[in-house]
Amino acid sequence: MSQLLPYETIVKASEGDPEAVAAVLSHYAGYIRSCAKIDGHINTDMQEHIVRKLIESLLKFRFDR
Repeated sequence: MSQLLPYETIVKASEGDPEAVAAVLSHYAGYIRSCAKIDGHINTDMQEHIVRKLIESLLKFRFDR
């Protein structure tokens, strides 16, 4: 079972803290690679697309809802 990211890390990542964003990307790196596999090979374009979307989503995420 995977460990959860600390709440503080997620908050900092949503605020644009580079170290926190890197921690989130590192945490999900294996899952991202897995999702980017096509015919058993990692599609780097897809991997980069997923990373971009994750970063965009992090920066749009709001905790005050």
